[in-house]
Amino acid sequence: MENILVILSLILIIAIIVLFIKLKNFQKLIDLLMQEREKLQKDKEKIENELKEHLRTFNDRLTQKIEEYKKKDRVLLEQELRKLFEHEYKNKFVEWKEKEEKRIREDAIKKSSSTILGKVGEHLAPLLIFSEHDINPKDLRFIGTPIDFIAFKGLEEKNYDELEIILIEVKTGKKARLTEREKAIQKAIKEKRIKWLTFYTLTAIEKLNGEVLSK
Repeated sequence: MENILVILSLILIIAIIVLFIKLKNFQKLIDLLMQEREKLQKDKEKIENELKEHLRTFNDRLTQKIEEYKKKDRVLLEQELRKLFEHEYKNKFVEWKEKEEKRIREDAIKKSSSTILGKVGEHLAPLLIFSEHDINPKDLRFIGTPIDFIAFKGLEEKNYDELEIILIEVKTGKKARLTEREKAIQKAIKEKRIKWLTFYTLTAIEKLNGEVLSK
C-alpha cells in the first residue's frame, strides 16, 4: 500500500513538474506571441505612417500638377482670348473706320453741296424773289447785315401810290432760323415801330459849327 502511495506521489510530482514545464513554455510562447504582436503593431503603424506620407506626397504632387495644368490652361486661354479679342477688335476697327470714312465723305459732300447751294442761292436770290413774290430785281438793295435785302416794290415801275417797302432775309437751309437780331427787326416791323427820317447834313454841319464858335 505504501509503495502505491509512493508511486502515485512520484507520478503526481512528475505530472506537476511536467505541467510546470509546460506552463513555463506556454508563458514563453505567450511572451513570444505578445512580442510578435507588438512587433506587428509597430510594423503596421510604420506601414500606415509610410502610406500616409506617400499619400500626402502624392496629393501634394497631384495638386501641384493640377495647378500647373490650370496655370498652363489659363495662359493658353488668355492667349486664345487675346487673339480672339485682337481679331474682333481689328474687325470692329476696320468696320468702324469704313463707316466713319463713309460718313465723313457723305458729310463733306453734304456740306459742300449745302455751301454751293447757299452761294448759288445768294446770287440767284433776286431772281427767285422775283419769281416767288413778283418783286423786280432792280427794286432790291443788298445790305448784307443785319438783313440781306430791302425791296422797294413798285419803285422801278414808278408805281408810287402802291409802293411797298419789304425787308428780306435770305436763308439757304430749310430749317434755318432767324437770329436774335433778325427776330427783333421782324417784331419791330410787325408792331409798326418804323418811321421815316430825313437828315440834312448841311444843317447839321452849320449847327455843329455854331456850337463850336459859341464856345
